[in-house]
Amino acid sequence: MKVFKIIAMVSLLVALFSACTTTVDQKDAENGQSVSLENEIILTAEQFSSSNMEVGKITLQYFSERIRATGMIDVPPQYKADVSVYYGGTVKDVHLLAGQNIKKGAALFTLENPDYIQMQQDYLTAKSQLNYLHAEYERQKKLFQENIASQKKYLRAESDYLTVLSDFKAMGQKLRLLNIIPEHLDYNTVTTFTEIKAPISGFITKVNISKGRYLSPNEVAVSIVNTEHMHLELNVFEKDITKIRKGQSIRFRLPDNGSEYYEGQVFLVGQAVYSPERTINVHGHLKDEVQKAHFVPGMYIEAEILVDETPHPALPSDAVVNLENENYILVKKSFANNQYGFVREPVAVGKTNDGYTQILNTDKFGAAEILIKGAFNLVQ
Repeated sequence: MKVFKIIAMVSLLVALFSACTTTVDQKDAENGQSVSLENEIILTAEQFSSSNMEVGKITLQYFSERIRATGMIDVPPQYKADVSVYYGGTVKDVHLLAGQNIKKGAALFTLENPDYIQMQQDYLTAKSQLNYLHAEYERQKKLFQENIASQKKYLRAESDYLTVLSDFKAMGQKLRLLNIIPEHLDYNTVTTFTEIKAPISGFITKVNISKGRYLSPNEVAVSIVNTEHMHLELNVFEKDITKIRKGQSIRFRLPDNGSEYYEGQVFLVGQAVYSPERTINVHGHLKDEVQKAHFVPGMYIEAEILVDETPHPALPSDAVVNLENENYILVKKSFANNQYGFVREPVAVGKTNDGYTQILNTDKFGAAEILIKGAFNLVQ
């Protein structure tokens, strides 16, 4: 039994050694001649497919210096709104939740205050006086021009009219701050409450009020953010700022999702240094607006700004295997009888960026097909 096991193990080792190191005679597909390749690694098509191997060619890839930065996802100031009121009141009605989508002009909540009645009454009183005072002013003006009435009566009529006109217009503007349209106001529409409406479309981010609570003037009741135009706000150290230009590429990720990068572009470079961090603000735009579905304003991000981008011949880094301080690739030499033949070749490498490695001796390989996935297991 032991003799049988030993024979079986020896046979297996011989088979593996032969698959990787023996000389193989095959028919060349182009000239029909029989060729012999030393140290050729032979794989069947089935082995190639089941191991998810891939072949490819040397391509041009961009390599660059990376300037690291941190920052956040944000929106422009005009896409944020903190809703407050000019005249306080008690919250009568509110149906809002954080995260709720709201349209511009939609009612957010209702405020009630008896003082609103007095403001409307004063407006309507001034409106009723205005017609009489205007008519009296025009009459005294005509009489004064005809030297019938005294200048004193004319000036008094003018003063009364202009005073009430000024009050009337001022009270109308106050009513507009309450979202009450003065032109639509009459004695039958006087109300104790007013609706506070959304100044922009967006998502509710904060709700600081509840029914029955008194809301003071200028106290923030609701916060709204419109996420249609999210951008990047990055902080770059001042020593690196001279290298940054508008249009340069940005790669950024969320710290909790280190494997997935997103793309942006430098749009504006700040002109002031912030102390004590000694950083400068860099404003970036997303290259793909579809990406915004992944983000929420205020998210922390880690970014790299790509400067001095230059193209170089390169292969995926998985295609290059380091063995005893030497770098190798597997070059496809043949495909016949449903078998792949690869030969290990030394390669000179340069920079590495984004999963690609620069190839320096490209003339040696030309347009050869190279194993770009699965080489590590075959070279070791």
